[in-house]
Amino acid sequence: MIVFHFQPSTDTLTIESPLASKFIYSPELYIYMYVCMYVVNDNFINSLQDKRAVERMNIEKVYHPFITGAYSKLVGELMQETGARINVPPPSVNKTEIVITGEKEQVALAMVKIKKIYEEKKKNATTIAVEVKKSQHKYVIGPKGNTLQEILDRTGVSVEIPPLDSSSETVILRGEPDRLGQALTEVYAKANSYTVSSVSAPSWLHRFIIGKKGQNLAKITQQMPKVHIEFTEGEDKITLEGPTKDVQIVQGQIEAVVTDLVSRMDYTEISVDPKFHRHLIGKGGANINRIKEHHKVSVRIPPDNEKSNLIRIEGDPQGVQEAKKELLELASRMENERTKDMIIEQRFHRAIIGQKGEKVKEIRDKFPEVIINFPDPTQKSDIVQLRGPRTEVEKCTKFMQKMVAEMVHTIYSFIYLFFNFLNFLLPSHNSTP
Repeated sequence: MIVFHFQPSTDTLTIESPLASKFIYSPELYIYMYVCMYVVNDNFINSLQDKRAVERMNIEKVYHPFITGAYSKLVGELMQETGARINVPPPSVNKTEIVITGEKEQVALAMVKIKKIYEEKKKNATTIAVEVKKSQHKYVIGPKGNTLQEILDRTGVSVEIPPLDSSSETVILRGEPDRLGQALTEVYAKANSYTVSSVSAPSWLHRFIIGKKGQNLAKITQQMPKVHIEFTEGEDKITLEGPTKDVQIVQGQIEAVVTDLVSRMDYTEISVDPKFHRHLIGKGGANINRIKEHHKVSVRIPPDNEKSNLIRIEGDPQGVQEAKKELLELASRMENERTKDMIIEQRFHRAIIGQKGEKVKEIRDKFPEVIINFPDPTQKSDIVQLRGPRTEVEKCTKFMQKMVAEMVHTIYSFIYLFFNFLNFLLPSHNSTP
């Protein structure tokens, strides 16, 4: 005999079979038990389903904060008291339906309590509308809505903020009339506790305000770490955001720095064909670094991909003008510069260079603006390159051509003879002239 015991209060099902050990290997017993369990299990599930319930309550969205409570503490207490599960849609979801699940008695009790809270608040709560700048709304909301929860927790008043995509600046406070005043004070305090401000500063001065490796700015931010300072490229302003008092202090400091820099710094722009930019920079930046160091200025030469003619010079007014003059002179020289390849047989190169370079030094002294480059002897090349001002290159070319022509006419040929034959070529001492 198999006995089934079902206990509704604990939702447990017990199966007893005193003869199970005797017939444990009986196929008939297995079939019988399987059929019995199927019947009982079906009844068991139906029993459970009869006991459970799911209810939905449509409650206006503006009253949801009073049901959840600050930090969802109230709805947590309701679930603990009733045993039901209460699902309130989050503020970001525009739904009015609250779903309650659990045993029928638990669900019914939860519904009663929720309805009571809703009706009390609808009857007693009033609203006031205030205007708060859209830019200040985020300070009333707080990180992850934390400030709204603080106000609800301290005052019992719900603060309704327009959505981000709305242009409305109206903030609505909803709660008991005697608590609205305190909540309004807190809303204004939060809205005004943080501010966004800006300082007018020419964009070319931004990097001087920041300083090398951010050193100048670090002195300010270390004192006021809560203030966020933002520099936007191409804009003649600096944006500050943070606690109102701190922002006011930082604003004063930056304005003083800007005033000082404007009084003692200048900038200018010159136009130079991009094809000459790399020559102005020089090998490894040698030319431009020398100019920057000598005149105490900053020079920005645009990268090749910008395809811009403008070179910007910033720094001390006198240094800016001197650097401008030098760069323009260099650019003018390059515009008139010419590179010419002379074909000179390699066998003459050493003669032109001379012992320890003495001969070529004479040529360079005669034409100081011309750069003369001889190929490496191992290259077996006849090309000698001249570079410099067009007229000077031409003069140097003619001079060197003349030099080579003279060498061609004065070449000596060497004939190697045995020593014994020299007597036949040289006159004897006894011979007469």
